[in-house]
Amino acid sequence: MGTPDWAVPTLEALVDSDYEVCAVLTQPDRPAGRKKRMQASAVKQWAIDHELMVHTPENAGSPQTLELLKNIEADLYLVCAYGQILPQSVLDLPKKGCFNLHFSKLPKWRGASPVQAAILAGDSTTGVCLQRMVLKLDAGPLVAESEDETIRSEDNSESLGHRLSLMGAKLVRRTLPMLLKGHQSEVAQNEKNASFCRMIRKDQGRIDWVEEDAQTIERKLRAFTPWPGIHCFGPDGKRLQLLELEVVDENSEPGYVQQGLIVGTRKGSLRILRLREEGKKEMDAASFLNGHPDYYGFVFQ
Repeated sequence: MGTPDWAVPTLEALVDSDYEVCAVLTQPDRPAGRKKRMQASAVKQWAIDHELMVHTPENAGSPQTLELLKNIEADLYLVCAYGQILPQSVLDLPKKGCFNLHFSKLPKWRGASPVQAAILAGDSTTGVCLQRMVLKLDAGPLVAESEDETIRSEDNSESLGHRLSLMGAKLVRRTLPMLLKGHQSEVAQNEKNASFCRMIRKDQGRIDWVEEDAQTIERKLRAFTPWPGIHCFGPDGKRLQLLELEVVDENSEPGYVQQGLIVGTRKGSLRILRLREEGKKEMDAASFLNGHPDYYGFVFQ
């Protein structure tokens, strides 16, 4: 059970194993792109290309889905970024249990956005783990975890998530035989060390120059790349999407635009290196300023 690109390496590992993939469950097709055309998930497309049985239930907890899963009679369920909560009735079905590949080292960053959360928090390392699923979100006992993965200064969610997806596939290859034999050891999570992250919302990309410091905004850019990105508004009210930033060790009024497109924050400043104005193509700072000399001295909103 999985949906985005990050789940594909794990599905590929399962197909390449000595075990049968009975079926693939993924999210239904959704509107995507500017034209809002219906688009299959990355997992669905990969599964179709490799002639696997694919199901796309709107509700993983519906009676119809439960009946479907009963008929499939899989020994084990493996979940990776599926995007739906599984009820206890589903968790109870497979003889060998339900296991979730999570993109953090639990109990740190339980929830829907562990990759983004690690970057936002300035964590130096992260990893992946396999946990037996229980009804409480990401709270089940751990059965395996990867080595630490360094979070690089240039990492965004796309690059870090890709590396973790490969680590996850490797972990699944190593652990799957043990899970199917029921030989795994299970270690309870320490609830005192649990931290949590929520699903990212589009409106979180709005920059607050007064409340956020330079380092926080730079991390937010990397955490929210490729989606939802970060933005503010220029003197004409047009949205500006910031694409590349550099932290500058100087202070000025929050939001105040200086020479070289350096902008003050709550603490420290940021040099904007690349950006995209609403309705325009992306450009570097010098090209942008040639067409917008009125930005000097403006205070971003």
